[in-house]
Amino acid sequence: MSKRVSLVQFQKELNNRLQRATSQSTVDSRLAVRMGAQNWLIDLADISEVIAPPPLAPVPLTQPWFLGITNIRGKLYSVVDLPAYAGISTVQRHADNRLLITHPRFATHSALLVDQTLGLRNLDQMRFESRSDELGWNEDCLRDDQGIAWFSINMAELMSNPSFLMVSI
Repeated sequence: MSKRVSLVQFQKELNNRLQRATSQSTVDSRLAVRMGAQNWLIDLADISEVIAPPPLAPVPLTQPWFLGITNIRGKLYSVVDLPAYAGISTVQRHADNRLLITHPRFATHSALLVDQTLGLRNLDQMRFESRSDELGWNEDCLRDDQGIAWFSINMAELMSNPSFLMVSI
């Protein structure tokens, strides 16, 4: 026979779990994404939403990494193939692709297409390996407990990078 729990007890337990979860530090958590064969970390405060890619309208005479525009809840967003922009690879279209909607504070109305999201990663469980800024917007290389390399994106640098803002050819 299944264990029965009163609604009051269930609500108290749920409330306690929520309080514990919100009291734990999320400052060191990052969104993990895959771009080509590389793993990248993005600060959660830099992304307002992660969604499956809706249909895109191509824009002629633009860079190959600029995929076009899309309508998301009545707002137009420019869509960038982030791995292609980084010179890693072009996103292979499949069900795992995700659009990362940048935070409105960047005022770019940009959506970044990545191969796949991998959940959250805690920086406390990684070790700093090197500082690398060859792209102008990647900050650090970190390694996790399994020895996997993770690159960190500086979203403010990416959103203000002149080559990112110049989509025309």
